Amino acid sequence: MTLDYAALTAGSADAFDAARGRLPGGHTRQTLVYPPHPFFAERGEGAHLYDVDGRRYLDFVNNYTSLIHGHAHRPTTSALVRAAQASGAPGAPTALELRMAEELQRRVPSLERVRFTVTGSEAVGFALRVARAHTGRSRVLKFEGGFHGSWDDMQQSIRSAPLAPGEFALGAANSAGLAPTGTIVARYNDLDSACAAFARWGEEIAAVIIEPFLGNAALIAAAPGFLQALHALAREHGAVFVLDEIQSCRLAVGGAQSLHGVRPDLTTMGKSIGGGVPLAAFGGRADLMAVLDGFDPDVPQPGTFNAFPLSLAAGLETLQHLGEQQIDRLSELGEAVRERIRTTFAAHRVPVSVTGQGSMFHIALRDGQIADYADIATADATGWQLLHEQLLVREMYLTPRGTGCLSTPMTEENVERFAAALDGALTALRERRPELVG
Repeated sequence: MTLDYAALTAGSADAFDAARGRLPGGHTRQTLVYPPHPFFAERGEGAHLYDVDGRRYLDFVNNYTSLIHGHAHRPTTSALVRAAQASGAPGAPTALELRMAEELQRRVPSLERVRFTVTGSEAVGFALRVARAHTGRSRVLKFEGGFHGSWDDMQQSIRSAPLAPGEFALGAANSAGLAPTGTIVARYNDLDSACAAFARWGEEIAAVIIEPFLGNAALIAAAPGFLQALHALAREHGAVFVLDEIQSCRLAVGGAQSLHGVRPDLTTMGKSIGGGVPLAAFGGRADLMAVLDGFDPDVPQPGTFNAFPLSLAAGLETLQHLGEQQIDRLSELGEAVRERIRTTFAAHRVPVSVTGQGSMFHIALRDGQIADYADIATADATGWQLLHEQLLVREMYLTPRGTGCLSTPMTEENVERFAAALDGALTALRERRPELVG
């Protein structure tokens, strides 16, 4: 049965209308809004999020992968309180900074030296600045569909028209108001494309940056051997290889690099390492990070809330509760979710592509698996919007683009509850779109 989301979330509709009188678009974060209006959160607890209308959602957004332990994780919140009582912002270095660096280096050996930032965007920006300072070059090579934050040279070719096999291009701006950049864009999982880009611009490329999976593009994963081959290509041309693990660091204790068997020159990390509090990091080879060293470094790193003690305390506590056992359990649960999605869609005879790995999944209404960036454009975006709304009315919270992730409080019972909600949402979708049935 088709249910009316707007009628169920009248309080959120009122809050959204009021916000639009003060905030352009009614918000300060584009990824959180969708038609007819987003629900407004009031509080969270464990795997659930409660809105201003008193509805309880099973949260598969988890603040876009950052809430690895869900909402209000008791050990993390206790650590936050202790850090705040000790002085949340002392304006001087604290021992927490060294402790967090040691913990990350224990997990990810490629982080020979590490620095902290507030956001993932800043971590990426400083990693690229380090690469430019080290090489004396200016251009960056990224991949279409790849999202690396808000800096001008990274806001390129995120939703652009797909390239043909073997092709590369200059970046296409993802926003109005960006400064001109020298960003070069290649096809993901296409080594010929990257080789062509280096053949043309190799003497000007300071860094190549890539995600182990395309976090904003259906979670398309790097093919076996692709990251190693790209690293070798960068090394051959004197460029720095930067692996963006801001989302993928949740896949293994040692990050996705441990799964792919690659040791990046520089790595960026964030989201889940902060336990729901703003924290990100960048680091890697000691000789590269040396440009940040000394009392008058080549690359200074200002930032009032860099290495914010509350964030470090929360991150340390989060990681103490995130070992191989917890990650393996989440990966098993993630595979169970992906399989239940496939079987539920099959029962309704509605085409679907289910991608993802570990504790992450992506749903696209499409006949045949999404294998590369070009395939994304063939998915039924209108049908997904209807399905997303019907999942919301059944108190299931996924991102507007169809991606979900798990948190450690989730259980097998939650998986079954999601499958039941998906069954009802698909029944409603078929009422509205009977032509979808295969």
